[in-house]
Amino acid sequence: MNTPKRGQGFRALCFGLCIGSSLLLGTAFAQQSWIDDINTSLNFYKTSYPGSNWEPYSQRLQTVKEAVGRGDTKMVKTEMGKWFKMLRARDQGIHDVAADELFNFAVMVTPIQEYGITVPPVPGASSEGGY
Repeated sequence: MNTPKRGQGFRALCFGLCIGSSLLLGTAFAQQSWIDDINTSLNFYKTSYPGSNWEPYSQRLQTVKEAVGRGDTKMVKTEMGKWFKMLRARDQGIHDVAADELFNFAVMVTPIQEYGITVPPVPGASSEGGY
């Protein structure tokens, strides 16, 4: 008589494990999807403005992606802060329009508050600017 109850318990356990695994994988995917979104946008600008050196930007995003994968929030904060500064300064001679558009897009999709990322203000803005 205990056989049907055992079978139900096993099915419930398997169901719970599947749901739990899905939530963990979904969370990990969501945490990296913002980086992938920025990287996709960066690749668009690489194609649109081939005269600029985009490689340092790609390398820094790869470092951030790896840090997110490891759960290294300090590295994410540091590297994304540097990445935003690179965009503001137009490092590597990137085009002004591309830098502004990529910056604005990245600010929209990056979980800035979650990581405590410092985003530089618009040059010439008041000292209260920034995010």
